[in-house]
Amino acid sequence: MDTSKFRHDWNAVPVIFALLCMAMWSCNKYKDDVAEPKMVSHRLSLNMPLNINGATLGGGTAVLTNIQTGRKYTAESFRPSGKGFAADVSLPEGSYNIAVKGIISYRLNGQDIAAKVKAARENVAIGAAETTSTTEIALNVYSAQEGFVISEIFFTGTTTPDGFMYTDDQYFKIGNNSDTTLYADGIAFVESFFTSDDKHDYQPDIMDKAMTISAIYVIPGTGHDVPVKPGEELLMALTAIDHRAVNPNSFDLRKANFEIYDKGSNPEGDQDNPKVPNLSNWYANFSGTFVMHTRGVKSYALARPMADRKTYTAKYRYKFGYIFRQGDIVVPMDEYEYFMPNAWIVDAVNLAVPTAHEWNIISPMLDKGFTYCGTVDFDESRYNKAVIRKKDGRKWIDTNNSTDDFLPNAVPSCLKRPQVVRKAARQGTAGIKTKH
Repeated sequence: MDTSKFRHDWNAVPVIFALLCMAMWSCNKYKDDVAEPKMVSHRLSLNMPLNINGATLGGGTAVLTNIQTGRKYTAESFRPSGKGFAADVSLPEGSYNIAVKGIISYRLNGQDIAAKVKAARENVAIGAAETTSTTEIALNVYSAQEGFVISEIFFTGTTTPDGFMYTDDQYFKIGNNSDTTLYADGIAFVESFFTSDDKHDYQPDIMDKAMTISAIYVIPGTGHDVPVKPGEELLMALTAIDHRAVNPNSFDLRKANFEIYDKGSNPEGDQDNPKVPNLSNWYANFSGTFVMHTRGVKSYALARPMADRKTYTAKYRYKFGYIFRQGDIVVPMDEYEYFMPNAWIVDAVNLAVPTAHEWNIISPMLDKGFTYCGTVDFDESRYNKAVIRKKDGRKWIDTNNSTDDFLPNAVPSCLKRPQVVRKAARQGTAGIKTKH
């Protein structure tokens, strides 16, 4: 038996052992070189939305996601700190994406208001420091970033072959400007009480906190009944009929998604299409038929009330006064109208006549500008025109400035060809039977 082979194998053992030791040493050295990230204490400071004072934060949660590892760390115990709220969280140093959500509560006109808030910061570097480092985050009202926008308002009405104004075919559209399917049930369409051509110093002035309204119509549903895909629109008709039977210059609105039907005792009142669901009128004791102001001096908004109909109609109304002036006539006016908290408003659009514009009647936080049809007061060329939101690719432009965001004097999307106005009646709000 040849034992030389075994002698050679045994001679190799010391070499193999040495190699194993070197490998183990290298691994240990690598582990030493790549040490675990240091745990640090970091503070999140949440600032309240503008124009909201004395708010409390409920259910505040911040999720910090480590960009390198994907691990999530949560901060929930927010405490009052200065004019906002703060919480400390222990986590490894690194780069993080931060998402915050919660519900704020505050007082407005003697009522308790609740509003959803959220905020996000990306690529926040969190490192070791001698003292606790802080990241400040400004909270935004959730409704303002929800994704629904007013995409078109046709308020001027068409004209008949004889040149008379026809307003029953007014409509508006709302679009989903997000990247996900949203549910529109619960969204309210509201109209301002004041007009942009008649400025008043009304008291109390709540414009920076709420919108004073004279009409409110809400999309019915339980919360998941009216899905709207990204880029899609809902057509809301004042009267969902084929208007061509009455006015050949008009169009067919029977395929509208919803209509505004105001049931009243007057047999000459509104017309209902039973095949088209009706928006819910939340204005208590409303009598009349809603028609949008054809001169375009009102403001319109979408809102998501965080209250049911019974609560809203009972608690969200206030008394205010102003001085009505016209020539030598000076009359003190006392009013009692509903208000919509700005924190609930999803989107808003100011309308005005350029040569008659005196003021914007909603907070500049909602809309800094205005859009229009026609250029002078009682402009007969305004009929058969709409304001349509511009698009940038597949998205509607929404900078909260209607001067930049909308096409004025646009051809309505439901009107295939512009109509020639020959002798339209010089009326500002013909057909309006609204009386509160």
